[in-house]
Amino acid sequence: MVDAEAQEQTSRLEGEKSRLEENVREHVRSEKALATERDFFAAVLESADALILALDSAGRILGVNRAVKLATGYGDDDLLGREFISALPIREAAAGLGDGLRRLGEGAGVYAFESHWVTNVGERLLVAGSLTPLRDAGGTLSQVIVTASDISERRALEDELRAMSLRDDMTGLYNRRGFALLAEQRLKESRRSGSTLTIVYADVDRLKSINDGFGHDAGDIAIGLCARALEATFRESDIVARIGGDEFVVLEEADAPSISTVTMRLEQELDRQTSASDLRVSVSLTLGFAHSKPPHALSLDDLLQQADAFMYEHKHRATPQSA
Repeated sequence: MVDAEAQEQTSRLEGEKSRLEENVREHVRSEKALATERDFFAAVLESADALILALDSAGRILGVNRAVKLATGYGDDDLLGREFISALPIREAAAGLGDGLRRLGEGAGVYAFESHWVTNVGERLLVAGSLTPLRDAGGTLSQVIVTASDISERRALEDELRAMSLRDDMTGLYNRRGFALLAEQRLKESRRSGSTLTIVYADVDRLKSINDGFGHDAGDIAIGLCARALEATFRESDIVARIGGDEFVVLEEADAPSISTVTMRLEQELDRQTSASDLRVSVSLTLGFAHSKPPHALSLDDLLQQADAFMYEHKHRATPQSA
């Protein structure tokens, strides 16, 4: 009887030992799997192109990936333990990101942002990304994951393409589209302020003769000289544009001087520009004016048509040598 009980107890102990050993082995396998999984995700984060930072609930940096270090020039010693908004974002961006972190602490979801960060050499990076909250079982904020991309080059390219779409390729002046956008805005402002605007319409004289007699390269040089002369004659705040092959317009935020005064200044500037060039022919412009005065009843198209008509009237009255 005693032997049977002893055998039963021994068998039970061996079974418990076996189960315990299996549990230990399963735990080890689980730990290894978790470690492998952690290593895998760590490798993914480290190799990711995105800028990734982990913050604690107070906004201090717990870790950064390789992309952050490459983009900013900072290392772990420079960033870990520091407040995120004081370590990278510049002052004007920090306020918005600080507000985003506060909202996450109050229970908000993902917070999107676009801001400038500063590198270790003082350069600015334009970044766009998000703050993603990680919460414990009770819903309390435990960590924040910052995921961002450096969009500096993309924005610069967008700005360049935008500028190209508003600029004349040959002269660098505004084109018709660029002039229309800026002039319409100035016209709205002048209506509110009651100020006067003047449209100057300028046409290159004898451009066809220059092209036919000296070649299209000479015609292009003549157009470039006219563009530079107009820029030099009018103020920096005035809008100077090339809106056609031989047509230029200028918008002035005031009553323009008399046509003779502007023409004289322009002729002097054109003579100076031509003398400094290789062009062997004189270049001149014929001008026309239109004014927009309170209460500004005329549209931009009306003003352009008036200035254009005045210019052609003046051109046809001119002598054959200047027509």
